[in-house]
Parts: sequence; C-alpha cells; structure tokens
Amino acid sequence: PADIPHFRNVFKSLRSTARVARVVSHYAWDRLFFARGAHLVLGNALAARLLKSVIDTGVELRTSVSSVRLLRSGARVEGVTIGDASEIRARSVIIATGGFSHDPEMRARYLQRSAGRSSAVCPTNTGDGLRLGLEAGATIPGDHSNNAFWVPSSHFQRADGTPAVFPHTVTDRGKPGVIAVDGHGRRFVNEAVSYHEFVQAMFRADAVPAWLICDRECLWKYGLGAVRPFTRSVGPYVKRGYLTCAATVAELARALKVEPSALEDTVSRYNADAREGVDRDFGKGANAYHKYVGDAAHRPNPCVAPIARAPYYAVALYPGDLGTSAGLRTDANAQVLDAKGDAIAGLYACGNDMDSIMKGAYPGPGITLGPALAFGYVAAMHAARRA
Repeated sequence: PADIPHFRNVFKSLRSTARVARVVSHYAWDRLFFARGAHLVLGNALAARLLKSVIDTGVELRTSVSSVRLLRSGARVEGVTIGDASEIRARSVIIATGGFSHDPEMRARYLQRSAGRSSAVCPTNTGDGLRLGLEAGATIPGDHSNNAFWVPSSHFQRADGTPAVFPHTVTDRGKPGVIAVDGHGRRFVNEAVSYHEFVQAMFRADAVPAWLICDRECLWKYGLGAVRPFTRSVGPYVKRGYLTCAATVAELARALKVEPSALEDTVSRYNADAREGVDRDFGKGANAYHKYVGDAAHRPNPCVAPIARAPYYAVALYPGDLGTSAGLRTDANAQVLDAKGDAIAGLYACGNDMDSIMKGAYPGPGITLGPALAFGYVAAMHAARRA
C-alpha cells in the first residue's frame, strides 16, 4: 500500500518517479525467473521466512496429506496416522491446520446465517484439526462476540476463469469518493472503519449484500476491489458482472434494484458534505485510522470527495472472513483441554485451531498471526521440556 501513492504521483514527483522505477524494475527482474513477482510483504513475507527457517534446519515436510488420525494410548496422544498405514510416533502433536473457514457444516454451526460461505483464506482450511481435537475429547467454547474475523469481500473471476474472493481491507473503502449503501440505497456505516467492524455493521443493518459506489475519477485513481487503479478498460469487469456501470446515479440504482430516489438523495447528501470536506452523517475521516486508509494528498479531508463524474460504478459486497476465531479450548501452555478442563496429554493447538484469546474482537492487525507465533513457540517449548 505504501507504493500506491507514488504510482499516482509518478509524473508529478521525482521521488515518486524513482520509487516506481525501482518497483517496476524489481518486478521485471523477478518475472525473468518466476511466474509472478517474488517480492513479499506483510504476512506473506513472515510465512516465507518461517518456511525458509524450517527448510534450513532440515525439518521434514509432508504436503497434500489426507486422512490424518491421532494415535492415542488411553487418554494420551502419541502421534498421528497418515493414510491407511503410515504412523508417526511422537510424544506431542501440535494442531495448527488453520481453522474452519471453508467447512460448510462448521460455518453453519458457528457463524451467522447471513455470513454465507465467502472466505479469503486458504481453501484447504476445512476444520480438519478441530475435528481431531474434538475426537480426542476437546471442546470449542461458545463465548465469543464473533466466531470469525470479518472482512467485506467481493466475488470475481480471474483471467483464467476461476472464481476468486477479493478482501476489501484498506485499499478502497476509506478513499475519498467511495460510499457503501444497503439494499435501500442508504449509507449504513462509516466506510473507513476497520474491515472487521464494517462487516459487523453489515450484520446490524441487514445490509447483505451491500454496494460500494464511486465515480469515474475515483475508480481511475484508487480502483475498486479487483479493479486496480489506472485500469484503462473496465469493460471486462462489467461484462463478467463484477462491476456495475451506469451513466447516472438513478440508472445505477435501477441496475442494483435499489430505489432511484433514495440513492440519488444519499449521493446528494454525501456530496453536499464532501464539498466542505466533512461527513456529518458518519464522521468519515475523523480519526487517525480513517486518515491512514484515505489519501493523504487529498485535502481537506483525505477520506471524502464528491461523487460527481459520470459514469458511476458499483461493486457488491458480502461478509467474508480472514480466519475463524472459535477453536479448541487450551491452557496457558497451549495444551488442549477436555470438557472437564484437564489437559489432554500430548496434544497442543495454536493458530486458528486454538480458541482465540481475542474472543472475537479485532483490536488491530496481526491478531491472528501474533497469537499463532506466540503460542506456537509456547507449545513447542512446553512439549520439548516434557519430551
């Protein structure tokens, strides 16, 4: 995200020109050797560095493993069985399979009905580890405010025709000239709030789906979901049904099956405030977080600008998740506990298979990766001391 403002200013600032040239040249160099750019940031970079450490220390990795079962002697876990016959004996097993984001049965049991099935996480996160723990006598508490960490998402097709989910985290909702409306054509939330809070507002307002709306100028500068900034032709996105386009706000409303007068009133009311650099209805741009996800170069309010340059565009938003919060109950050593609260000998859990210490709250970025790292380390050290 830090590079995006420099791309917008590439012909206006020598500093931005130099930075964009550096980014593009690095990408071109990567493509000489790989099918994609190899520069990793944020969680991807963290996961890659951990993988390198595992490889460098000679840890054996087995991928595409199916039909895993726990080996147990009485109440104690003593390893796993892979497939029909292969056994791996160990004094401890750490469950870390990523939660249940893509398991329809568990989603229906633990998540709101209006949550649907949209998830931005790895499609193989299907609750396998949780089932292993439950079979060993573990429990999943029901005391969370949310059983998932939410993100508004849109559905699109990749160039090869495969379906994909775009998580609307910080790249578009908070930008000047973007609003979100419900099925009645009314705003229901401050668009610049955190992605977790945004989806909770969708639930509260029964705004499923909701729509992000912007104009031509905004789409060009900031993009919208899977439509990247500076996209010269948005025709393919319109043709596939991802992006709705109309010459007027009323026509856009009719395309979305929203009352035209309501959407026109919403846009008019928003625009009147935007021309003064304020948002009297929801306070968009009022705090440091809002400003961070806005456009610092836009004045006076980095999150607010009129929606006035036709054509107008919309993308449908649905509740999605970045991981599940409900997991196996554990103690301070990450040992999995049974229904009585006693540790199941030899069994640990971390990551999204461990019941989140956040209890469904989302105080800031890293609340899945941070506890996963911390309790993965705690589990490994505790297991090593007992070996």
